[in-house]
Amino acid sequence: MVKGVALYLLVFLGCFLEGETALITLSFAAHRGYLKILVVMIIALAATQSWDWLWFIVGRKKGNRFIEKRPRLNQKVKKIHRLLEKKPIPFLLGYRFMFGFRTAGPLVIGMSSISRQKFMIFSLINTIVWDICVSSAGYFFGAFLKANMQRIEDYEFEIMGCIIIAGVIIGLTLRRMSIKRVTKESVQIQAAKA
Repeated sequence: MVKGVALYLLVFLGCFLEGETALITLSFAAHRGYLKILVVMIIALAATQSWDWLWFIVGRKKGNRFIEKRPRLNQKVKKIHRLLEKKPIPFLLGYRFMFGFRTAGPLVIGMSSISRQKFMIFSLINTIVWDICVSSAGYFFGAFLKANMQRIEDYEFEIMGCIIIAGVIIGLTLRRMSIKRVTKESVQIQAAKA
């Protein structure tokens, strides 16, 4: 019983702190019988909503001060503001699927005039769709491997480890590229001002 609770606590922490990689890996583990997929999906929904609301509240209460202390975020914030002004509904429905907006999206939405109720509705829809898509990918990845590899049981932990490592490498690479782009844009802006 305690072991099961600890595993599901890890589901919450993984989905709260990481997102896609954690949910894909945990859904794969559910397919292998270590977790219940429906419980994983419900916990992932709760964790993801908690993350969104945390950053929405930070944006609502201290957004400008938070961004002033982090100049690298400035370009991303401007981009999100433009998206919110031009296409608010598509952005509210899709920010979870956009790389690099997992934190900045709810933060900027919190800084905007969008009401808590509107954010709650769109965030919930966005998260439910994301949860279903990502957990299905992990679960069906497990089904695909099982159908195509007779001795999957011998490699399931290695496969889960590879998923985590690949997710971390891809995430760090994309983050590094994003930082380089933002730094380059900041230098260009500074040069234009000079």
